[in-house]
Amino acid sequence: MAYLALYRKWRPATFDEVVGQKHISTPLKRAILTDRLAHAYLFSGPRGTGKTSMAKILSKAVNCEHLQNGNPCNACDACRDINNGASLDVYEIDAASNRGIEEIRALKESVRTLPAASRKKVYIIDEVHMLTKEAFNALLKTLEEPPAHVLFILATTEPEKIPLTILSRCQRYEFHRIAVSDIRNHLLYVAKKSDLSLTEDAADLIAVRSDGGLRDALSLLDQCSSASETGALDAKTVYDLLGITGKDEIMKLFSHIRRGEGSAALSCFYQILQQGKEPSLVLLELLEHLRNLMIYKINPKAPDLSIYGQSLSQLKADAEAMSDDYMDALFESLHATLIEARQNQSPRMSAEMGLLRLCRVKGTKNIAAMEKRLTHLEQMMEALLKKGPPLPPAELSRRAEAKIPPAPVIKEESPPTPPRFDMPEKPEKKLDPTSAPMPEKKERPTTRKTTPPAAAASSEAALIDPSSYERLWKDVLAYFMAIPRIDVWSCMQKGRLIFASHVRAVVAVPQPFLVLAINNKAYQEIAAEAFLKITGKRPEVKAVLQGSPDEAEVLAQRDRMAGSNVPTTKEPAPSSDKSMPSNDGYHRVKKSEIPQEELVSPALSQALKITPDCDIYEKDAN
Repeated sequence: MAYLALYRKWRPATFDEVVGQKHISTPLKRAILTDRLAHAYLFSGPRGTGKTSMAKILSKAVNCEHLQNGNPCNACDACRDINNGASLDVYEIDAASNRGIEEIRALKESVRTLPAASRKKVYIIDEVHMLTKEAFNALLKTLEEPPAHVLFILATTEPEKIPLTILSRCQRYEFHRIAVSDIRNHLLYVAKKSDLSLTEDAADLIAVRSDGGLRDALSLLDQCSSASETGALDAKTVYDLLGITGKDEIMKLFSHIRRGEGSAALSCFYQILQQGKEPSLVLLELLEHLRNLMIYKINPKAPDLSIYGQSLSQLKADAEAMSDDYMDALFESLHATLIEARQNQSPRMSAEMGLLRLCRVKGTKNIAAMEKRLTHLEQMMEALLKKGPPLPPAELSRRAEAKIPPAPVIKEESPPTPPRFDMPEKPEKKLDPTSAPMPEKKERPTTRKTTPPAAAASSEAALIDPSSYERLWKDVLAYFMAIPRIDVWSCMQKGRLIFASHVRAVVAVPQPFLVLAINNKAYQEIAAEAFLKITGKRPEVKAVLQGSPDEAEVLAQRDRMAGSNVPTTKEPAPSSDKSMPSNDGYHRVKKSEIPQEELVSPALSQALKITPDCDIYEKDAN
């Protein structure tokens, strides 16, 4: 008798023998037992997952004379005829070669006749997606309302190509890729029954290489068993027979790449080529290894990792030692090299250059990695600006990944500063800054105690005459324009100076965002420089919101100081020092004072559209 391929010899004959498709075989068995069969079925899924085998089992089950719990007996005349391909009532049609409307018309004529020897006529149309549009249209009516003695079973690997009008007339079952563990166990079972010496490592390797198709796995086992001289099939033999690079060699090559050893990587690559391997296949194996490293970081118990066997510990060490960004960069570069090698006339040259590029890969260009590097640089700059001890790069990277804020820099204690008139944190405990501290348990006397502060502190904390605030504030704004710092001027020009001393100045502004902008440290420094140029003192400048409790508190504090015996100083005249910038010969004008012909000029009209409430300045005639 002629040799029968393993995938044909071990084709399942009952629903229970189908591997990995219990979600389909169980409902079909129940439908047969309860006599609730549909008139048309559609089996779709990847190759080698059991679609045609399931269709033949179903055709036997509907015609079997001695059903056994929903399974065909495979002993009656109907079952034997179907198994031998001699049944006159089961038609297997290849739609790839019978795809025209004439073949479908002949099928419609055949449907009308009664079965010759069986209960039902079964039409198995394989690769049904290959039918033409006209053939599908001709099949519609027959598929929707076939005679009671007819059963249609359609099989396809591309269900998306089938018209919706056909899909809606069928019960659809989706075949899944078979799990690696199920294929492995079935291969070991077949090898045992066929007197083949198959190791578990070799079975794992064949199961992974079959990519979820049991037919492919049995074909690979058949190929290896016929090519092996000793009859023993281990992982090394399977590697050699299938032309696959061993995992140990791939892991050795990858270790050289990870350490940046270009010369050693090329030497290892040449040794693999000496075994007759193609450069593009070596790159593909390397890409699969990198993919397995990524899979291990997500799911260390993934079935695909079983092919590593004893090398799984090394895979774990490599996966834990590499960052996600580095692995992404390696994958991108290696994938581009593989595409280039397949398209290039010299794949070996492309592979060599690609391996050298992999040895030089240090990071990736994606947004997340760039953001991490930017955070690293910001922390370094922050440490330098604060004059703190710079942290080593490894520590900065660790803090950036863990989102740990930089440690505060401890500065030496400075001598006590002159008294400042800050607003109290708790308004209910207001104290007069000019009064002497009193014991807590003694009542405050009704008469203010006139204990003058120290001479130096009194001079520094003296309140500038509030009547001069308007002129002082105009000089400050003029300083901003002359520097020029238009951004600072634009934030402060709507403000109003409500408190000023030689240690503190408070500005009231109408919008909350202006408060945030002016209280920015950089803006406060520039404002303090302006007061220094004008008054000779450098106060701390702060902003409060107009109409807020903070403004009321500052005004009340100013009134108390103005009404108390705290000395009030007149604002000194603007310095005549040439280092004080001027206003460059501009004066402020009202919009009503501008001639109409200038208002309609393109530049000025466009500017007023953008900022309609801006202040307008005109250059002096001289």
